[in-house]
Amino acid sequence: MTDPGTTEPAESLARAPTAGSALGRPVEPYRPAAPLRWLYRRFFRHVRVDEQWTQVVDDAARRGVVVYVMRSISWLDFLCLDHLTHRLGLPRIRFVNDLGLWILEPLGRGERRLRLRRQIPEEKALEQVVRQHHGALLFLRRPPRLGRRAPRGEQLPVDLLQVLLRAQRAMDRPILLVPQTFVWTKRPPQAGGSPVDRLLGPEEYPGRLRVLLQFLRNYRHARLRSGEPFDLRRFVEEHPDLTDARLADKLRYALLRRLERERTLVLGPVRKSPARIREEILRSPRIRKVMARQAHATSRPLAVLQREAERDLRRLCADQRPGVVAFLEKVLSWVWTRIYDGLVVDHEGLERVRRAARDGAIVLLPSHKSHVDYLVLSYVLYRHALAPPLIAAGDNLNFWPLGPILRRAGAFFIRRSFRGRRMYAALVDAYVRRLLLEGYAIEFFLEGGRSRTGKLLPPKYGLLSMVVEAALMLRSRKVRFVPISIGYERIVEERSYVHELTGGEKRRESLGELLKTPRVLRSRYGRLYVQFGRILDFEEAIRETLALPDGEALPERLTPSQRRQLVQRIAHEVMHEIGRVTVVTPASLVAMALLTHRRRGLPEAHLLARCQQLLEVLRRQEAPLADALLDAEGHLRPETLREAVALFADGKLLVVHEIDGERILTVPEERRLSLEYYQNNIVERFVPRALVATALRAAGGWLPEQRLHERVAWMADLLAYEFSGLQAEPLPALTERVLEEMAADGDIVRDGEEGDVQAGPRGDRLETWAEVLLPFLEGYRIAVRAALDHLDRPVPRKEWLKHALRLGERAWLAGAIERRESVSRPRLETALRVLRERQLVLGDGEDRLRLGDGEAPREALRDLESELAALTVG
Repeated sequence: MTDPGTTEPAESLARAPTAGSALGRPVEPYRPAAPLRWLYRRFFRHVRVDEQWTQVVDDAARRGVVVYVMRSISWLDFLCLDHLTHRLGLPRIRFVNDLGLWILEPLGRGERRLRLRRQIPEEKALEQVVRQHHGALLFLRRPPRLGRRAPRGEQLPVDLLQVLLRAQRAMDRPILLVPQTFVWTKRPPQAGGSPVDRLLGPEEYPGRLRVLLQFLRNYRHARLRSGEPFDLRRFVEEHPDLTDARLADKLRYALLRRLERERTLVLGPVRKSPARIREEILRSPRIRKVMARQAHATSRPLAVLQREAERDLRRLCADQRPGVVAFLEKVLSWVWTRIYDGLVVDHEGLERVRRAARDGAIVLLPSHKSHVDYLVLSYVLYRHALAPPLIAAGDNLNFWPLGPILRRAGAFFIRRSFRGRRMYAALVDAYVRRLLLEGYAIEFFLEGGRSRTGKLLPPKYGLLSMVVEAALMLRSRKVRFVPISIGYERIVEERSYVHELTGGEKRRESLGELLKTPRVLRSRYGRLYVQFGRILDFEEAIRETLALPDGEALPERLTPSQRRQLVQRIAHEVMHEIGRVTVVTPASLVAMALLTHRRRGLPEAHLLARCQQLLEVLRRQEAPLADALLDAEGHLRPETLREAVALFADGKLLVVHEIDGERILTVPEERRLSLEYYQNNIVERFVPRALVATALRAAGGWLPEQRLHERVAWMADLLAYEFSGLQAEPLPALTERVLEEMAADGDIVRDGEEGDVQAGPRGDRLETWAEVLLPFLEGYRIAVRAALDHLDRPVPRKEWLKHALRLGERAWLAGAIERRESVSRPRLETALRVLRERQLVLGDGEDRLRLGDGEAPREALRDLESELAALTVG
C-alpha cells in the first residue's frame, strides 16, 4: 500500500479526461493548474487504498484493457480516482461519462468534450479510448436530475454498456471492468431514509452539498475499495445466445451487485432502528405462536407476555452507532499503544474473511481468554475496512456505564442461562435469525466464558445451535463460520484468574473493577496476536455430516439427531482450527521452559537451549511461530526471549538473580499458576510426547511397545476433557506417529525384534516431556483422594471443592505433590466431571455429591489413586 503522505511531482497530479475532439485523434490528458494540484495533494493524499488494489489493477492492465466502474455519478469520486491512478502509476483515465468538466478548463490545460465547438458522441469516444487500450471510467447510474423525464433511479442508458460489448467482440484483448467504491462516510444507509436524506439527497444519489460535507468531515478517513475484475470477454463467451441489450442488462446488474457488496463490507447492511427490529420480531408468526402457547400454558394475559417480551428485547438488542464505534477506535488506538508492544494481524486470513463476507453472512468465533477479546476483533476489522460485527456478550457486562457503551459499539446481551425461560430462548433465536437475514456479521465465543487456564475450553452448543437453526431456515443465504485465535503474551486479568484458580469467588464485573483501568495502563503486556483459521462453509458441513456425495442435493430438513451431529461437528472443527492457528509466542516458550525444569532456578543460557528443544518439536508440527521469535535466517533470537523474561519480571512472575555476571531465573511458587497460563497456550502440542514420556518414566525407562500403547490410551482417556486435540485423529495412529518422531529425534529407541521401547541417546529430554503432564495427573490424584475422604455422605459440590483445595494445599506443603500449580480449581472440577461420568461419584438435582453405591466405586477409586501415584512419583 502506498503511503498516503507521499508527495508526488507536480506533473503527475490528477487530471480530468476527455472523450477526444475527433475520432482517432489521441486524447490529451488534463493538467490542472497549480492551485488544483495543491488541493489534490492536500486532501486526496489521505485516502486509504485497499492494500491489494494496486496489484489487482496492475495485473488487469497486463491482461487487458482496464475500465474502472463506479455506481453513481460523482465529481469527487472521479477526481480522487484520477489522482490515485496517476500517483500510483496505474492506467490513466481517458474517458468519463456525464461529467461536464469544461468548467475546470480555465484552471488547467486539456481538451473537454463540452466545449463550444462540436464534439463527437460519448459512445464513439468510449469506443475510441478502449480500442486505443486506454483506461476509462464508467458511472453506471445517473441521478434523476440528469434526466429530465427519467423516473427516479433510472439506470444509465445501455448504449455505453453495449459499446463495451461491441468493442469487446472486435478486440483480441479482454476488457476488464474493475469495480471501485469510495467510502466517504462510516455511517450505513438508514432504512426508510432520514430527514437528512430529504434535505441533502439520499445515499444512492447524494446532493452536491452532502458530498461536500461528507468529504470535508471524513476525507482523512476515506477509503477506496476495489472488487474483483470482471472479464468482459469471458462474459460474452459464456452467453453466446443473448442480444447485446440483454447482455448489458445482465452486466449492469452483476456490476452493481459487486459495488454494493464492497460498500456493505465497509459500512454494514442498511441500518434499522432497534425499535423497528423489536417490532418485526414481535410481529413474526413464530414468536406470536410461542406467546400464544405460553399464555395458554400459564393462564397469563397475552398483553402481559407481550410487555415482558418487549422488555427482554430492549435488554437484548444491540444499538450499534457509527459515532460510538469511531470514538472507541480512537480510544483503543491510544490504549493499545500504551499497554501492548504491537498488534500482529494475520492479513492473509483477513482477506479470506473479506472474500467470505462478500457473498453471505459470516459468524466470527474467536477464542476467549480476556475481556479484551470483545474489543480487539471489532477494532481490527474496523481498521481494515470491514464493518464491525454484532457481538453476543454475557449480561454480567451490562452495567453502567460500560453496558450502554458496549451496546452502542455492537454488543447484544444474553442471559447466562435459559433454563425455564422458553419465551426468552425463542426471542434470542428470532433475533439471531433476524441478524443473519439482514446481513450482519455475528460474533460470539464458542467456549462460553473466558479460559482461566490458558487452554481452550470445551465448546458450548447453546448459541451455536440457534445459529445453525437459523442458517437451516435461511438456505438462500450463504453462512460461513470463521475460527479466530486471539493470543496474548500477557493478559490484563492475570491476578483475578489466579484468585479464582486457587478457590476465590469470581468477582462480579462492576464500575469499581472498571476504575482499576489506570493500573492496567501503567503495565506492559507484550504483543497481541489475531490469527484466522480455515473458514467453514455451512453447506459443506452439512454434506460432510450426512456423508453426502458431491452433486447430491441437500435435504430440506434435518432430523434432531442430524442437527445435533451438525452442531457438534462445527463446534469441534472450529476449536481444532483455533488451536491449529494459535501463535507460538516467546512468552509461551519461556513459560514452558521454566515450568518443565525440575530444579529451583534456571540459568539464562540454559533457558535458550531448552527453548531451542521446544522449538524443534513445534517446527516439526508446522506450528505458526511469532515473527519476533526467529531472525532472518530462521534461528531463534535470544533477544526476543530476554524481552519475554523482562515482560514476566515486570509482572513479578519470575525473579532474575545476577551473580558474578550470570543471570539465573527463579519462579516464586505463588506465581507458578500465573506462568502456567502462558504455558497452556501451547501445551497441547506436547501432550502426545508427554504421554509416552510419562509411561516410560513410571516404568523405569523401558516398556514393551504393546504395554506402552495401553498406558498411553489409559492416560488419554482419563485426560480427554483436558486435551480435545487428542480426538483429532485415532489414538493408535497418533501414538505411532509420535513414537516415530521421538525415535528420529533420539528421545527413544525402538527394538524391532523384542518390541521394547526405551530411552534413547537424548533420553534426558523425556524428563522435560513428562513434566508437561505432572500438574494434571497430580491434580486428578488430589480429586480422587478428596472423593474418598469426603464423600461418604452427600456433600454440596462447593463444600467438596473447598475440601479438595485444602487437601491439595496440605499435600503440596508436606511434599506429597511436587507442583504448586497442581492445586487448581478448574483442574479439580474437570477431574470431578471424569469421576461422575464413570459413576464413581454421583450427584443429585440439588448439586450434592456422594460416592457411588456399593464397594466397587471405592475400590475403583483406590486403584485409580494408585495408578496416578505411580505416574507422578518420579
